[in-house]
Amino acid sequence: MGGAECTFYGGPVLQLITDRQRGPQDLLFGLARAVAAGVRWVQIRDKRAPAEQLYRFGRQLQEDRRFVGISLFVNDRADVALALDAAGVHLAKKSLPPAAVRRFFPPQKYIGVSVHSLEEAVRAAAEGADYLTFGHVYATASHPGVPPREVGMLREVVEAVPCPVLAIGGITAENVAEVLETGCAGVAVIGAILQAPDPYRATRRLLEAMADAKAVPKKPFVLTGK
Repeated sequence: MGGAECTFYGGPVLQLITDRQRGPQDLLFGLARAVAAGVRWVQIRDKRAPAEQLYRFGRQLQEDRRFVGISLFVNDRADVALALDAAGVHLAKKSLPPAAVRRFFPPQKYIGVSVHSLEEAVRAAAEGADYLTFGHVYATASHPGVPPREVGMLREVVEAVPCPVLAIGGITAENVAEVLETGCAGVAVIGAILQAPDPYRATRRLLEAMADAKAVPKKPFVLTGK
């Protein structure tokens, strides 16, 4: 499940981020339902898990036939991403900077970075991020009490950086068209799928709403193994 396992061409993409603390059902069940419905990009994130546990979960996905063909990314832990031969790593605010990771990360592997302001976005892009995730766009349970950045700031980030930008935070089938109108490369979600009573149906609704939006990303995300 390295960088060449899955290819995205041109249109807005959907990334599903795992979270063991959110969702009423077993995480593997929710992920399997989402993948069956069309998710092809999964970022495994568990900020409380030690490296060994994160690695074993990644291996579990790689060995499960239900997840054949997905592109796997690992949040924060570049070492785990390398051990798994994952497609890439996604760096958080407290992670190593992308320039430092790139020194030991193979060029065919992808480095994503979470940003929360225009300044952070410009800096991360200058340091070699292959793509950015910007948010949170709408109010979300992941950041209670923190004001959302909203689509206006998302549009500013999309216009300012040379790499693809994914939107995150409170994104649903009902508001995804507004998000994609900014020219972003796609969206990343957690609760919209994993907290839904039926992750399969939630995934289909979101993908259909993205297709109906007929949006054209300003900088498309193309995952081909570089």
